[in-house]
Amino acid sequence: MDVTIVGLGNWGSSLAHACRAADIPLNEVIVRSRRKSPSLPIVEFEQARFDAQILWLCVRDGEIATVAQHIAAQKGRLNGQIVIHSSGALNVAALDVAKRAGAHVASIAPVMTFPTRIPVPLEGVLFAMEAEVGVKKRLNALVHTLGGRAFPIEPQNKVLYHAAATLASPLLVSELSAAMAAARLAGLSAVQAREWLGALAQATFQNVLAHGPENSFSGPFARGDAATIRLHLQALAKHPILAEVYRSLARYAVEALPVECKKDLEALLKPLQEENPSGVRH
Repeated sequence: MDVTIVGLGNWGSSLAHACRAADIPLNEVIVRSRRKSPSLPIVEFEQARFDAQILWLCVRDGEIATVAQHIAAQKGRLNGQIVIHSSGALNVAALDVAKRAGAHVASIAPVMTFPTRIPVPLEGVLFAMEAEVGVKKRLNALVHTLGGRAFPIEPQNKVLYHAAATLASPLLVSELSAAMAAARLAGLSAVQAREWLGALAQATFQNVLAHGPENSFSGPFARGDAATIRLHLQALAKHPILAEVYRSLARYAVEALPVECKKDLEALLKPLQEENPSGVRH
């Protein structure tokens, strides 16, 4: 099956290079403004033919339906072509206009982070797939050829799945950034904070993968050390965003992970508005 890629952002760049590496025929890489590439068949949107068997839309979620409508309007009929989007949050209903024009439709979302346009290898990457029965086998084979492995996702679960993925990657980066910021406030240099974070966070991550969250949980919450946690909250009071991050993660820990003195910790971590309903700081 030959492939046309629409969009050459961070994910589209990785997909295009993975197709080349896997010897998957790459018909067109469609962009809005001309770019030079010695290895990719780049064409501008207005000159695109959209005649590959697979039309893979690598555009922002809000553009998927519009691009699908443009393709359907230009082609008239999409007889048996497969139109794919890679949104982790939207289901295949975003491609209804392409389906009405005669296309098979699917959603294939990589479980990977693509922070830049430097291509990320897809070997071993998981893909969440929602596809019609008639094309599922072919698309599983396509993902396998790219080096990945597909798993099914139900359309009604897509948004919650994507929220989980956001917690696992971009918001994990946010939490680690908050930890580094707190370390800098404590007097560590940028280099020291990064080294400190790497040692602690990598050991924690490896423990969670090897032993599970419950068996990787330590520190004052696991001990039920309310006095130390109170000191943390006092120290963070001058930094309200960091304090909010700490409190939110702490409340989840008390709810979901093995802690001692749970009722004492729950009382200590009540949301600020419950402690002071008027909103006036004392």
